[in-house]
Amino acid sequence: MLPDSKISQLIGQQIPALSFPMQQIAAKERITSVIHTFADYTGSMIRQNHLEEVKRCFTIAGVLYRNGSGVLRNAIESVFLFALSPVLCTRHSALLPLSLKSVRTQYLQTTAI
Repeated sequence: MLPDSKISQLIGQQIPALSFPMQQIAAKERITSVIHTFADYTGSMIRQNHLEEVKRCFTIAGVLYRNGSGVLRNAIESVFLFALSPVLCTRHSALLPLSLKSVRTQYLQTTAI
């Protein structure tokens, strides 16, 4: 399992454009702050149509979701996917890893009821 205190460092290493913003987030800050910054960046890449970067972000989010703590998984579900839901059109949602696709589908099904 990935330690929550290292998530900002991991994201910063994998996405160079987020290296500095992730360094600015104190290690003791809530994981939701880290994921919110990550979601903001991903949303920006979606709006700019940088599909390769979007795919990289989604892949990293999927890895974090699969290997993270319950707190991290919850943050990805409630912060990352929720923040991106307005910009996740069919084309972009097709880039989501299977684990996040199923979470998004469950969310859409429960809100439709």
